[in-house]
Amino acid sequence: MWRRRIPIAAIIAVIFALSTAYVAWALKDLPDPNSGLAAGDIIILDRNGQVIEDYSPAGHYHVNLTLDQMGKYAPAAVIAAEDRNFYHHGAIDLQATARAVWVDLTSGGLNQGGSTITQQLVKIQLLTPEKSLPRKVHEMVLAIGLEQRFSKDQILTMYLNRVYFGHGAYGIGAAARTYFNKDAKDLSPAQAAFLAGVIQAPSAYDPVLHYSNAKARQEYVLRGMVTTSALSQSEAGTASAEDIQKELHIGVSARQSKAPHFVDFVLTQLESMFGSAAVQQGGLVVHTTLDLNLQALAQQAVAQGVRDLHWANVNNGALLAADPKSGEVLAWVGSADYSNDSIGGQFDVVTAERQPGSSFKPYVYEAALRDHKITLATVLKDELTNFNGYTPHDFDNVSMGMIPARKALLFSRNIPAVQVAQMEGMNNVIDLAHQMGINSKLDPGLATAIGGSDVTLLEHVQGYQVFADQGQRVNLSWINSVDDSQGNVVYQRPGTDTKDVLTPAESYLITDVLRHYQYQWGFGWNRQMASKTGTSDNGHGQIPDSWVMAYNPDIVIGTWVGNTAPNGGGGHILAFGESVGSSLLRYFVNGLPNKMRDWYSTPTGITHGCGGSELFLVGTEHMCPSPSPSPSPSASPSALPSVVPTPSILPSPSPLPSPQPSPT
Repeated sequence: MWRRRIPIAAIIAVIFALSTAYVAWALKDLPDPNSGLAAGDIIILDRNGQVIEDYSPAGHYHVNLTLDQMGKYAPAAVIAAEDRNFYHHGAIDLQATARAVWVDLTSGGLNQGGSTITQQLVKIQLLTPEKSLPRKVHEMVLAIGLEQRFSKDQILTMYLNRVYFGHGAYGIGAAARTYFNKDAKDLSPAQAAFLAGVIQAPSAYDPVLHYSNAKARQEYVLRGMVTTSALSQSEAGTASAEDIQKELHIGVSARQSKAPHFVDFVLTQLESMFGSAAVQQGGLVVHTTLDLNLQALAQQAVAQGVRDLHWANVNNGALLAADPKSGEVLAWVGSADYSNDSIGGQFDVVTAERQPGSSFKPYVYEAALRDHKITLATVLKDELTNFNGYTPHDFDNVSMGMIPARKALLFSRNIPAVQVAQMEGMNNVIDLAHQMGINSKLDPGLATAIGGSDVTLLEHVQGYQVFADQGQRVNLSWINSVDDSQGNVVYQRPGTDTKDVLTPAESYLITDVLRHYQYQWGFGWNRQMASKTGTSDNGHGQIPDSWVMAYNPDIVIGTWVGNTAPNGGGGHILAFGESVGSSLLRYFVNGLPNKMRDWYSTPTGITHGCGGSELFLVGTEHMCPSPSPSPSPSASPSALPSVVPTPSILPSPSPLPSPQPSPT
């Protein structure tokens, strides 16, 4: 070793010089606490490269405050939420870091937290979304340098002025104004804890969309404030009981967006992919699947449809459209007016759970057709029936007697649908619905057969996508790729995720019934679609929700209307699903590009049987109806002609029909 002392000393000198140069380079961009810190833009592009929204701090609300101006509770709440030992450790919390490293090593990923407030300030102000060991080392070096240059109070001030709270509010000063219309120093302990809880994931804890999650997070912060002696146990109990939801008065920021609900959803996905710190820092370009031309059409259709249905007490609507072959979302309208607080416009109905009514019935019939429990010719009883204590009713309280399954679905009769569900077994129906994309919990009771369990519009469109793509499930997608501020691709959507749920023949039977629906109920569409309405019932004969689902090989669409109010309230409406199809969805369908007019050819596995023109799955053509159905009433339940026109004869658009009874 002594003989090698000169080369060893040289190597050490080189290492020291390189380390010094690295630290000097790393620390050159440390923030200045005396100047306002700003996040980078997140630019959201549509499928053609057009800007949907430049999610920029310039279009948001940013207020710089001193620590004294932030009041007593806000800094204490943020410390309790993010770093309870902030004033008692250095730039790095070694115990928390060791725990995080252990979890990452044992889980095989870089997922665990453990960052101090100093490290978080570094993340959101200086670093890229990359998750790697070198980046973690870089973060630690910067954090140490930050604490050597600035005091703890200065670092906390920078963080509180810079961190994003959602709804366009950067910093605690802007957040206090945006959420509660007051100065930060005037926040109550409950309000301060609520805001501090949002920081971890502003989209996931958005109180407009996920109030229960945000409230649970507030409880966590309040417990932390007791631990750090910022509050007594009794003060925390008083704060927990405070009605925060009633106090919220969220102001709309100055952001300009061509698809605000879609952008909000994409930001939630970015938080899941990269962590909230990466989204807080910005500097991302997101290439999405949205088509701004179809988005504009959808927004116009929803706005005009809601105006048309004002007579029915409708004040809100939503629409989601996707390409059934690729699963790419093309249009996303979460409410009729994002800026309208009177309808809770910022709440995204696309992701809200609501009862789908009769639009759920195709899953029921498909399950029974697939399992050969029925055919479209099977005779069902449309008469008041007690199904082991459950007695469903139809909207018109009229009996159509014995009718074939095709007519029962086309006329959207409730009692036959429940009969089919009982024949098939609700567990089988639920299993198929889940396979097709319904992720919400479905109650195994027979009421689910006619839409008695909640689903979201997002997952309902996923379910109908399977029908639209002839039995193949293609998972819906919304982000194609993400670039960082240097133009490096940090995310690329993998290949299309597909699964065969139904055979083309099995899905074709439902499609062949639903292609007649637009004529039976007079929608006035200018192209062939398969469609199904849904109207929910609150159990007292009142309507909370009306839906229409529609598809052809080029597009799958779901739309909803209702009456909403701030904080999740709302009234009832008078519009059945048919009114939605002939107004809101008519505007959208008739405005679609001419190229979206494709239709299905009859697949293999379909045959005719029983000496008639009815379609059967091969192997079921011998399942002929007995007894023969009784003559049907002379008119359909909506007083429209009972004869279904030939689908190839497309009716031209007609004036909107006057309100009349419609299918459920």
